[in-house]
Amino acid sequence: MKTMTVFEARNHFSRTLEAAKDDVVIVTRNGKPVAAIQGIDDDIEDLLLERSERFWEMIARARRGKPIAIDALRRQVEQRAARGKLSGPRARAPRRRVT
Repeated sequence: MKTMTVFEARNHFSRTLEAAKDDVVIVTRNGKPVAAIQGIDDDIEDLLLERSERFWEMIARARRGKPIAIDALRRQVEQRAARGKLSGPRARAPRRRVT
């Protein structure tokens, strides 16, 4: 973890961003941390989800639910597909564009 003052981070912003690619950069003012700059690889979605309270509430609700074995899930999906009751976007025929 690298530490920079607000002055350093502002006056050498491109250098600050380069340092943030490798590790978190802590920005300080009067010796106290005021910000953290973290580089984003290629997946901003992961970063946003890990910081989302709503996402973690959804995960907690799912974990409280009754677990199902993967084999049982596959059987249910196959049975529904055989009866033609599979719903959702994959069950529908693709829409054709009218030009």
